[in-house]
Amino acid sequence: MEVWTSVAARRSHLAEWARGIDASTAEAPSWCEGWRVRDVLGHLVHLAEATQLRMARDVITRGPTPDRALARIAKDLGQHPVDELADRLQSAAMGRFHVLGSPAVVALGEVLVHGSDMMRAVEAIDDVDPSIVVPVLRVYRRLGRVAFHAAPASKVTLAATDIQAVIGSGPEVRGRALDLLLLLANRRQVLADLAGPGLPSVRG
Repeated sequence: MEVWTSVAARRSHLAEWARGIDASTAEAPSWCEGWRVRDVLGHLVHLAEATQLRMARDVITRGPTPDRALARIAKDLGQHPVDELADRLQSAAMGRFHVLGSPAVVALGEVLVHGSDMMRAVEAIDDVDPSIVVPVLRVYRRLGRVAFHAAPASKVTLAATDIQAVIGSGPEVRGRALDLLLLLANRRQVLADLAGPGLPSVRG
């Protein structure tokens, strides 16, 4: 899998989707707590346009923590017209920023998870090719506690139902590869779409 090709394709798809949403959809709460759909779109634009130097400057000047800096920037960008944000996301679709020391596939995880944060919140269809999700699953399982301050699936086996992929050990949790990724990203809303004997452990 060429990671950056998949990242660019997903950004382009999300840009096209965003051009078609109305004002009430843009203002709707997303699955990313405290962010509107348009704020999540702004965050994706920020990541797509970023360079290592620019991101370091942004985090230092908008901090004091990376999470808080990114939230402030996302909400500032979220004030821009949605069509402008969609155009910027499309223009920067080939951007290759990712955190130094992390695998490039983390950037793919960002667009997959945040795409679902927007689309699921407004009941839009967020289907993606599960083959591009599986490599992200493996990395997110390893980095989840650091990246998302939680590891909800650390003691279960994740079994995708739309592609042959089984990850981890313990009682099984089954679902689409994308739903399993959302679980690893600590999106608790996805629990209703999962099944298996490992669910009580995950809910706990």
